[in-house]
Amino acid sequence: MTKESVGAAFGILAHYEKCYENKYGKKPSLNKYKEKWGAISLLDDYGKEKVTKGIEYYFKLNKDGHPLGWLYNNFDVVYNSYESNIKDEQLRAERRAQTAKLKQEFLNGNA
Repeated sequence: MTKESVGAAFGILAHYEKCYENKYGKKPSLNKYKEKWGAISLLDDYGKEKVTKGIEYYFKLNKDGHPLGWLYNNFDVVYNSYESNIKDEQLRAERRAQTAKLKQEFLNGNA
């Protein structure tokens, strides 16, 4: 464990706190010195960018209270859901564009 990893863990916890406060209007009750170990583990496994995106996506989910311990234990599920959601949005955008093109061709008599 290095100073950099501890600093990054506290940064992730601060990001979690900010997202929590935005969602609930109050700060969560966290023992940062205890929770840093889980944050370090997430950072080691996934990297800062993925953990940040995963936390942001977690607060978009319909989870009561958004507990940090649950996120630690289920981060892989949350992040996989995030990636699936991104792919689904891209696919839907492509299909909307194709539909609009077909509709325009039909209206122009080119179909």
